[in-house]
Amino acid sequence: MREATAHLKNPKLVLFFSGVDDFAHYACKIKTSFPEAISMGATTFAAFCKEGAYKDTLMVIGFEDGIQCEASLLKDADKYPLKYVDQVEKTADRFKKPENTICLEFSSALISCEELVLSTLNAVLSKKKIPVFGGSSGDRGRAEKTIVALNGETYQNACVFVIIENLGGKIRLYRENIYKPTQHYFKSTKVDVKKRVVYEYDNKPAAKVMATALGVTIGELPKYLDSYPLGRIIGNEMFIVANNQVVNGSGMEYHARVYNNSQMVLLEPDDYKTVLQKTLDQVNRECNRPSLTLMVNCLARSILFESNGDLNAFATRVGSALGNYVGFAGYGEQLNEQHFNQTMVLAVFE
Repeated sequence: MREATAHLKNPKLVLFFSGVDDFAHYACKIKTSFPEAISMGATTFAAFCKEGAYKDTLMVIGFEDGIQCEASLLKDADKYPLKYVDQVEKTADRFKKPENTICLEFSSALISCEELVLSTLNAVLSKKKIPVFGGSSGDRGRAEKTIVALNGETYQNACVFVIIENLGGKIRLYRENIYKPTQHYFKSTKVDVKKRVVYEYDNKPAAKVMATALGVTIGELPKYLDSYPLGRIIGNEMFIVANNQVVNGSGMEYHARVYNNSQMVLLEPDDYKTVLQKTLDQVNRECNRPSLTLMVNCLARSILFESNGDLNAFATRVGSALGNYVGFAGYGEQLNEQHFNQTMVLAVFE
């Protein structure tokens, strides 16, 4: 703890990430050490910075100048976060330069709250043109328990958020997919939106449609679910929806909502090293002097990179291109109105 915070003098905002076991202890200690600062954190599968990827370690970053910020939280995130919408209104009131401002949020994972949280935040922030950026908290990858924290208090059913204005320039947002469309497109025709289950695609059992597209039996389907997510198409954009499990041999459960009549496409892995290089090149073209980058790199991506021996190399490669950054790995990513999976999102501060 002392080593992680040694470089901080008088921060306005402290962001931190760690594994689940010591997280509550760290949250309390950081608040005690910096009582005047906003402190906000999330549990993670791995934490990232330019030196590499770290598991079961405390990662801390402090903002001492160059920003103004205000934080709050939405409780009861999986039931009725909307009743806390006045917290969003109050927090957002003092920010007048939306082009230099973001709302950074960390949401409790494993309780299917993300879409409710986003609709609550965007009820206020979309009118003010303040973009929402963030991620769901993480754990070791066993979907056991995740925690978020604000000012020393910890929560397993909340969204914590901080609105940050960059006084030195813009904040640019990026989203990276390392999966590409196959030729298999379908429309969802029978859906339980809240449970994130699709029962039918094109009026046929969803699991059967998936198995046919992959050329496997329904019994073999679970082996392919991690590598072949779906894309939900909205206009010209595509957002990844991760498979969770086959339901009763015919339905498909996901880690993000699919709506009735959604246009869907089966995805397959792309060459992630090439995709990453394109993303970093684009950031460098558009933002030639990044002062800091915040990253959310999906837990599933992180497990994929780790299984290939690439997790640390990925972290250092991002650092070589972008300089100072900090990131974490959780169960979902959020950008503006959309919650999605198996994606990396970046907020780059000029």
